[in-house]
Amino acid sequence: MTEATYRHPRDGEPIKAFIKETPLFKNRSDESFSRLYQACQERQYDKGVLIADARKKREGILLITSGLAEVYASGFQNEREVLELAGPGEIVGLASISTMLKPSDEPVNTVEILALETTQGLFIPYNVLKELWGEPSVQQYFLEKTIFRLQDVYQSLTEQMQQAGWTEQQKQVFQRVQDMMSSPLLTVSADSTIEEAIVFMTRHALSAAVYVKKDTPYIVSMREVMKAIADKKPLQDNLSDIGRKCAVIKRSAYYYDALSVFQLEGDLRHIVVLDDRERPVGMLTLSDVLKQRHRSIQHLMKEIYSLQPDTLGKLSADLKKMASRLIEERASIRLLSSAMTPLFDQLTVQILNEAVRQTGEPPCDFAFYQMGSAGRGEQFQMTDQDHFLVFEKNGETEEAYFKKLGAAVTSLLEMAGFSLCDGDMMISNPIWRGSVSDWQQLIRRWALRSTPQNILYAYNFFAMRHLYGSAEVHHAFISGIEKELKHSGVLLRQMAEEIRSTPIPSIDHRIRSLLLREGKVIDLKKQVLFPFHHALQISSILAGVIEGSTAERIARLTEKGRIEDETELKESVDFILSLNLQRKQEGTSEVRPDHLTSREKAILSRSLETLRNFQQSAVRELGV
Repeated sequence: MTEATYRHPRDGEPIKAFIKETPLFKNRSDESFSRLYQACQERQYDKGVLIADARKKREGILLITSGLAEVYASGFQNEREVLELAGPGEIVGLASISTMLKPSDEPVNTVEILALETTQGLFIPYNVLKELWGEPSVQQYFLEKTIFRLQDVYQSLTEQMQQAGWTEQQKQVFQRVQDMMSSPLLTVSADSTIEEAIVFMTRHALSAAVYVKKDTPYIVSMREVMKAIADKKPLQDNLSDIGRKCAVIKRSAYYYDALSVFQLEGDLRHIVVLDDRERPVGMLTLSDVLKQRHRSIQHLMKEIYSLQPDTLGKLSADLKKMASRLIEERASIRLLSSAMTPLFDQLTVQILNEAVRQTGEPPCDFAFYQMGSAGRGEQFQMTDQDHFLVFEKNGETEEAYFKKLGAAVTSLLEMAGFSLCDGDMMISNPIWRGSVSDWQQLIRRWALRSTPQNILYAYNFFAMRHLYGSAEVHHAFISGIEKELKHSGVLLRQMAEEIRSTPIPSIDHRIRSLLLREGKVIDLKKQVLFPFHHALQISSILAGVIEGSTAERIARLTEKGRIEDETELKESVDFILSLNLQRKQEGTSEVRPDHLTSREKAILSRSLETLRNFQQSAVRELGV
């Protein structure tokens, strides 16, 4: 144990009273207990300090009497793999007893131990432990501790190996565009001739030539060149005479995003890749994408793009099977999201197209928004419907059309497997469709009458994500909402008050009993995810981020300096979402921490604390 990180507690009586009732010291005479206790040492480790350093020789074990400690493996570049959580009555340093039983000069300590909160306990040196070691009751005690510790370690190791196996198997499937593209992007001058482009493509073994004009990439493929030759165009003609705007995609997009772009245009073979500043940096070909083998998802995409109302039932069943398979294969939340979200989004888009076809030409432009889990980009399985509609102008003609369109969309989505919303938050309900001015008035009403129902509406509304329709209507809508929110401080304060009344559990108070006593439960959906998402909405609104998925909102808040550690927050959200999804397969959102492995308990504790800190920060922004 390291001596530089602990101090002697001011009052050691609570430690002494606790130790006297533990199996190691119970039923001993006062004289024997006093002698053994004096040979040990009362210690206190403040929150955040190391209890044991992997690089330093151990001289004993620590029997914790209060507080919480985390045991983890320290890896490359300070990465930490949490192995277990230890609280009152637990021993840390158990594995190091091997050096007491079989002394060796070889280093055997592979883990470090950190105090997650102020932690007190009794340090028991090896010489005291040796004296007790011959007692059958002591041996029985340590045997039981070792058996349960091994059970946790094996379970944790199995989970990590299964996850690693899945990740390795699916690594290519879930690649980003930047991992598949050709880079750097080779370009010709905008004033090049057709002949010069042919020479350029031949020299570099390319099937297309790209030129940039006013920051916009244009492309001429070998097919355009052959057509120009067939049309007897002079090869000295300017290349721009046969060029066309090139399809583009961000380098951070996923494999499925790229496949969707190719699917939308049947004859498309090349996409120019842009960086975060919209600058062309690479080329992605259909051949590059098709190298990534996952035929079942490709088949689903083809089904979606050739959607017919009479095929919705089969398509729904296929999508459910795909989601179930990914969950059974223990796909991470991010991998699951990158696979299923584009599929569900494209299905909804195709359904909207079909509904418009059935209803007829709209009388004005409109925009469609997802809410709930779909709006947050967390729709890992088919859920109920949550959506609203914004149209350019209002009138009898518009209302009649969008009433009919709303009914058609809702019905087709239900046929596809998205159940009707119990709260009727769907565009078939006139409350959830209207013009930009209608929505401004609705927010004003929510602010004036901040009832629990209206606050619930507001939370669902602000979980919005634009999916379909006019960009002009979308921009006008967002501008109108931003303008109205400047005068709706009462609504935001009421939302913040509601958040404050439902604090996320934390290891600082209730979590210890939740983790270390049997029978306690945490409702991940009601006690953790809902309060976090509501806090994220408040923080996003205050930062001028009105819509977007959870990941997009976190990224925007990080850019604006509102979030310091984006990775920690995302990983905490991912863990809670993953744990909730596991429980959902068993028909509940509740989890009993005493049924989790030590590693899961430790990650749960850290995740809850991270999310709670974010929640409190969001509430403080409004001075609540």
